[in-house]
Amino acid sequence: MNWAELNPDLLCQIAKKVSDISDFVRLRAVCKQWRSAVHPSTLPPQLPYFIQCIRNNNSSFEFQFHPLYSDKTYHLTVQIFTELEQFTNLYGSFTGFVLLICWKPPKTGLLLNPLTGFQVLLPIENDDIFMPIYFGPNCSHEPSLDENGIDLVCLVANFEPSNGNVVLKWILWRYTDNKWRKITEMHYGHDESVVSYSSGRVYVFSYETRFIRVIDATNGTTVSLLPEVSSGPFDYIVEACGDLIGVRPFVEPEGLDEPESDYRYELYQLKDSGTNPCWAKVNDIGDRMLFHDNQRYWLCLRASDFEGYKGNCIYSKNSVINNSVKCYSVTTEGTTQLHQFHDYNKSTWFLPSLC
Repeated sequence: MNWAELNPDLLCQIAKKVSDISDFVRLRAVCKQWRSAVHPSTLPPQLPYFIQCIRNNNSSFEFQFHPLYSDKTYHLTVQIFTELEQFTNLYGSFTGFVLLICWKPPKTGLLLNPLTGFQVLLPIENDDIFMPIYFGPNCSHEPSLDENGIDLVCLVANFEPSNGNVVLKWILWRYTDNKWRKITEMHYGHDESVVSYSSGRVYVFSYETRFIRVIDATNGTTVSLLPEVSSGPFDYIVEACGDLIGVRPFVEPEGLDEPESDYRYELYQLKDSGTNPCWAKVNDIGDRMLFHDNQRYWLCLRASDFEGYKGNCIYSKNSVINNSVKCYSVTTEGTTQLHQFHDYNKSTWFLPSLC
């Protein structure tokens, strides 16, 4: 039998059953016929990897990829096409990209897919503070990068020496046709806090009204108001498989000086009854697994989509003192350590994508 002549439709069905991305890549590398028959978009749903940048010079970066609940470690060296001095921060996302940013003047940043080698410089202006809160495919559902581009949402703060004021704003940039375009730029007040970004919406909490404003990121208009948060502002709002969940991490005061202390989480789900929506505290999120990198990036997956995994937990790199990745049980509030890492600022979650 000539394996190169295997029916393309059958090959695609086989590829959809290959859960490990490294095996998927090997399958596509068998021959030209298999590569053309199995498109990268055929890649089945993936779990995030925890990645570290363990060495870099001006022309390349070396990454370590750590799967969940596995002793395997994958190494990958990525060549870059622009001079980037020793970077200070690695930001992760669940969209197939990472950001490498050097805060030392002159500030520079690179958007990178380490698996495909796609890379582009960031539109960092002369901002005193630049904090990315989302980067990845355009906010429309199931987008094509070629058609809709890449979005970058960031918080910016600029100091005005003349009067000592600090100007706060959030900006939506979009990368299409090999250039960045500024889509939306909005100021927000010192009595407000940008909580999160999800699916084309920016969530802004008002300390004065205690309501959360939901803003369309593409035009800056307010589309709705979420109900009052009586217990105080959320640190994050997470879109969790169709529900909105407000998240507030905390550490018991007596645990701040303990090496093994960890964040705990208060979770609130938006209960929308139609006429009287409200936030209800929950200690069970069912089949859902939440992933958090201690920045503003969250991912929600259903455990039932991955054989051997349990839901109702949060995976995070949020140990207070020792650098480790842990699994937090929402119900029992207990933690299990999965991985150790060396440099907090150069490690993060990464959801693999070949597109």
